[in-house]
This record gives sequence, C-alpha cells and structure tokens, in this order.
Amino acid sequence: MSGCKVSMVSYTNAARAKRVLARYGYSSEIRRLPHIGPEGCGFVLEVQSECSRISELLTREGIPYRKAQEERDMSW
Repeated sequence: MSGCKVSMVSYTNAARAKRVLARYGYSSEIRRLPHIGPEGCGFVLEVQSECSRISELLTREGIPYRKAQEERDMSW
C-alpha cells in the first residue's frame, strides 16, 4: 500500500498531527529519523494515505511540517 511520509518540525508537532489525523480517521506512526540534518529535530509521521490529503488537513489545522513525500509499500 502506498502512503505518505511527512517530515515534522518537532516531536511535539508530530504528536499534534497524529492526534488530528486520528480525528479524521487516519492511523499514523511517528518515527525518529536515523540521522539529524542541519534543520534540527528528525521526526517523520508515516500515514497510509495520499500526501495531498494529509497536507491539506495539516495546513487546515495549522500544524507546521517541512515536506510530505509519497512512499510505496508502507506496510506496518
């Protein structure tokens, strides 16, 4: 199944996003990135849904994120 990986600004915002997406019926997982880039914190929110929909919901709810990227075969 395809999904979306959303690079988050902080763990706090990843947790907020997880709660918001759950309200809309989306299951998600917060993962720590294996390396921390120059931007600071390294967390990604993995959701089994299209990135366009997830980006729309996060923007509507005022939750900042860095980028959303489509992924294939996200099986948990």
